[in-house]
Amino acid sequence: MSKLISTFKIGFDDETKAVLSELKDKLDAIKGSLGVPSALLGSTKPNGGLLVAMGDAANDAPESELKQMGQWVFEGQDKKWASAHVDQDGQGFLCTVPKSMTIRADGYWTTKYVGWRVGILDGEFDASDWENSAIDRETVNDVDYLSETVPEIEGMEASDIIIDDMGRDYSHNSNCLHAVVPHITQADMQLIFIKNLSDVLIQRMHSMGRFSHDDYVIGGQGGDVMMPWDIVYDIAADRFGLITASEKEHHSAFFFKPLSITVDTPTAFHKDSLLGGALRTITEDEVSNFRGVLEVRYA
Repeated sequence: MSKLISTFKIGFDDETKAVLSELKDKLDAIKGSLGVPSALLGSTKPNGGLLVAMGDAANDAPESELKQMGQWVFEGQDKKWASAHVDQDGQGFLCTVPKSMTIRADGYWTTKYVGWRVGILDGEFDASDWENSAIDRETVNDVDYLSETVPEIEGMEASDIIIDDMGRDYSHNSNCLHAVVPHITQADMQLIFIKNLSDVLIQRMHSMGRFSHDDYVIGGQGGDVMMPWDIVYDIAADRFGLITASEKEHHSAFFFKPLSITVDTPTAFHKDSLLGGALRTITEDEVSNFRGVLEVRYA
């Protein structure tokens, strides 16, 4: 039985052919800009289009993030490392001397001191400002500025662990707190207060220029006017005092004498009175005597 074979020929008019030709040109342009690999598009070759750029970006290895120099480099490190720095190549180092003892030389850090050591830090550091990268190891209250953890000891709280400055462990001593921290009495607190008070009063005398000298007297006959908080010496009665108030030519003060167990009540006087004429502010040579008398009298 023979087969019937039919052939159909489809033709387009000139207008339709022009439209198809224009579409083909646009597809070729798109194909070229995308840069589709020739294995998929016959003889078409990539020409650096969008797909090529996307492929390159996907294949590029990500750049490693540069480390920044900071206190974190000391975490977990030995106490001997006192500073750290970065050289011009981005290599980080630890150093056994403080940064004040280091110098820059030919892109690197060194020192003029004998016996210093360096340790190499892992990774690559930002070297854009390596000349100013040196840092000292910081401490807060004599404790390294690190995120150190408190060691756990079975059956003990961290607050029970007491080690003194000599490294002696008092953790198992029932009187460990008294062994490490001395008992402070009320008398001790009074002495601390008096010492601080004398320091403040003397510092004021220094900063305000209130000391008397051989050629310059504050108080007395013809001297400059005294002010509240001036430390004074009574020449006639051999005693120290403190001016507590001043109003024009009138003053008040209280006095205390060496080896005396009593203190005079606050006394008001005129600057031209006998008492006013006998008072002057202390000299710098009398500071130690004033401290001693004040501490003996009140502490």
